[in-house]
Amino acid sequence: MSAMPPEWSARSLLARFAVYGHFYEREAGGALWQLRDRLEIFEHALPWERVRDGNADMVAVMMNPGASRPLAEADADGWCPAVPDRTQYQLMRLTLAAAALGAPRIRHIRVINLSDLRTPKSAQLFATLPHAPGWHTIFDPSRRAELQRALGAPDTPVLLAWGMAPQLRPLARQALDALQSRPALGLTDDGTAYRHPLPQRADLQSIWVQRMAEQMAQHKKPIPSPPR
Repeated sequence: MSAMPPEWSARSLLARFAVYGHFYEREAGGALWQLRDRLEIFEHALPWERVRDGNADMVAVMMNPGASRPLAEADADGWCPAVPDRTQYQLMRLTLAAAALGAPRIRHIRVINLSDLRTPKSAQLFATLPHAPGWHTIFDPSRRAELQRALGAPDTPVLLAWGMAPQLRPLARQALDALQSRPALGLTDDGTAYRHPLPQRADLQSIWVQRMAEQMAQHKKPIPSPPR
C-alpha cells in the first residue's frame, strides 16, 4: 500500500462515518477525573438508537482515550459527537480494506479501552495508573455487567490493539482474562502486547491495516489465556 486510496482520506471517511463518545467525570482522592468509557464509530446510515443500545459489528480494545474530547454539548445520557483522532481513522480504513478482501462488512465499531482515563500523554497515563482507582478500567470485576453489554453477542469479534508498552502488561492481562473465549483479532508477538493501529511511520501504518484486513478475511480465533 504505497499510496493512500482516495477513499482513505479524512474527508472521505467522515462523509461515511460518524464518531460519538460517552464522556463522564468522577471525583476521587480530592481530584476530578476526566474519563470516556465508550466510543462508537458507525456509518451515518445507521440509526443512533441501534448504535447506542445494540451490538457492534466489532469491538476494538485500545489503550486509553488520550486527548479525545467532545465536539458538542452532551445529551442527558452523556453522549455527544467526538473529535476523531488519527487512530480512529485507521479503524475506519480497516473496515474498507477488509471488505475489499471479502471480510464481513463492518459498519459499526465500538471502542473500549484498558483505561477510561483521558490523559493526552502516554507518560502521564503510565505515571497515573499505579494510583488510579479500580473503576478506571472497564475490565475491573466491579464493571463486569457493563463490559458484557459493551461486548455484545458472544460471536462479536474483538480487535486487540492497545500497543506494546510494558507498563500496560497488568491491565492487558486483566483484559485478556475477561475476554477469554471471544473471537480475537490482533497482531502480537507474545500474546499480551498487541500492535497499535498507528505506529509512528506511515509505511507501518499501512502495513497494520493490510495485515489486519487479511486476518479479518481469513479467520477468527478465540482469545487465549495471557502468558504468566
